[in-house]
Amino acid sequence: MTVAFTFLLGQDGGSGVSGGFTTLAIFIVFIVVLYFALIRPTQKQRKQHDQLVRSINKGDTVMTAGGIYGTVTKVKDDYIMLEIARKTEVKLSRGSIAKREIEAGAAEEAPGSNEEESEES
Repeated sequence: MTVAFTFLLGQDGGSGVSGGFTTLAIFIVFIVVLYFALIRPTQKQRKQHDQLVRSINKGDTVMTAGGIYGTVTKVKDDYIMLEIARKTEVKLSRGSIAKREIEAGAAEEAPGSNEEESEES
């Protein structure tokens, strides 16, 4: 049965040395693909999030990981105070910030945000 199975796979059933190198090469290719498909993008996202968390300042409008929008009123080393409604503040871990919202004035000044420029392109 083993001989018939190896024949179907195109192996000669010989010493197995070349089969060992082939298996090793496939394993190495699998590890490289896994690294570039899963591990590297995750590291890149984590680095971007860490940079975002470090750059949060008082007055920034942010969204938390839970989907709550608010304005940062106080920034400390390991937490921030977020005003989510008038006279309503919550204390959050800095890591719970998901993204920073672009202020209305900053969006108008940003290059490429002008409708006239996009129509000319």
